[in-house]
Formats: sequence, structure tokens, C-alpha cells
Amino acid sequence: MNKIGSKWSNREWDAYQESVSSLVVRDFLVQIRRNFRYKEDAPLIVGACLPYEQHEIPLHILLLQFMMQGWKTILIGASPAPGSIESLVKKLEPVIVVLSATTTIPFETDRNLLNSLDQFAVEHPQIDFYLGGTGALDYTKNKTLCAIDITNSFEETLIK
Repeated sequence: MNKIGSKWSNREWDAYQESVSSLVVRDFLVQIRRNFRYKEDAPLIVGACLPYEQHEIPLHILLLQFMMQGWKTILIGASPAPGSIESLVKKLEPVIVVLSATTTIPFETDRNLLNSLDQFAVEHPQIDFYLGGTGALDYTKNKTLCAIDITNSFEETLIK
């Protein structure tokens, strides 16, 4: 994926080549996750891109790693509607919520997004919230959050 992204950003590939390649990888990961078997009583993790974020492949990979460790996973997916993450988390009550932003577009589009999600996490102390991705790391460099852990390695969440 890094090579594909580099070819696109260096203009060696057109946008359609990057898009088609990404869709093939995404569809492959979706198929693996769809056919993966887990115990019905497995703990639940919810993964979501932030609203306005389109890059969901890293979450597919991470959730597959969780599945291999015995977790049940649900992926909200790319660019969920504002409020969707909170609604689904309230309904499903997962053990962990993993949020992702590969770009800073979510934070630039909605300046209150991070504070709103952090406040939501404060109101749900029984759930561990994580935020990662290049865009999230860039945007949160000088920010302190109350209840969302910022991470550059979601593998940390597997250990906790």
C-alpha cells in the first residue's frame, strides 16, 4: 500500500490506478474478515475511520489481527456520518473502539470533532478508546486528550 501511495503521490500512477489497486486490497481483506470464524461470546472491538476519512484499509488489517487473537470485530468503515460512531458504540457497547485518520481532513473539516469524541469517551469509561493514523498523529502532536489514547502502533491495544 505504501508503494501504491508513493506511485500516486509521485504522479507515476494516475488516481484510477491507485483507486483500483486499493479496492482490490480492500475487497480481499473484507473477504478474509467475512469468512473468519470466532466465538459468539468473544469480546467486541469496533473500528472506524473518522468522519471525512476515506482510508479504511489499515483498520481492516488491524481488525483482522484482533480476530486472530479471538476478538469479534465490527468495522464502521470509511467516512461514517457524523454521530454514527457514537450511536453504534452506545448500541453495541464494545470493549475497545479504534478510530483512524490517515489524513488531517477530518479535523480540518470539523474543528470540534476530536473534542466531541473525547467527551464521548469520557462518558464511557468502561470502553477503551484509541486513535491512530498519520493524520491523527500529526494533528494531535500538541494536544492532550482526556479519554482517547493516541497511538502510532495499534498493536499496543492487542497487549492491553
